[in-house]
Amino acid sequence: MTEKNLFELIKASDEKAFEILFRMYYEPLVSFCIKYVNDRDLANGLIQEVFVNIWENRKNLRPQQPSPYLYRAAKNKCLNYIRHLNVKHEHHKEFELEESFEEIITDETNDKLVLIYNSIDKLPHQCKRIFIMSRMHGLKHKEIAEELGIAIKTVKNQIGKALKHLKTDLSHLDILLVISILKLFSNKF
Repeated sequence: MTEKNLFELIKASDEKAFEILFRMYYEPLVSFCIKYVNDRDLANGLIQEVFVNIWENRKNLRPQQPSPYLYRAAKNKCLNYIRHLNVKHEHHKEFELEESFEEIITDETNDKLVLIYNSIDKLPHQCKRIFIMSRMHGLKHKEIAEELGIAIKTVKNQIGKALKHLKTDLSHLDILLVISILKLFSNKF
């Protein structure tokens, strides 16, 4: 029996031929796989998956030399595993980055946030209300005007006054930082 015949027999669901192929290539493939994943147990698992895939997809096997096919399948299995790990690692890093960013924002901006809130509190009642509706709740000028029963021009003027007040009152802070903080913590209003 030639190696090429093994694939033909496996394609015909010959379990003995599959067992011969497994015994011939399992250990060499595990050793080959270890070069990629540096872990014998993991390599064993990946090569077992290669053989399971061969048996499950045996009807689609094309008569060929098993050796190049098996080594290519093992390499692809290892590379797919490594890619999966990299994607998982990237997602984990992004999650950690988001958490640390939130901690930094919370830690570094807490005092600034208090200053901003205090500055907004200094605004006249209607000016403060319009500013919060606009900047914190994201309402459009027309929506604010309709809700409060005032002219759109009044809404624009009040927002302009609020921004001018904040710019003056918080001149020692970076205005872009102030705007960013207001957007980040808009749910606190």
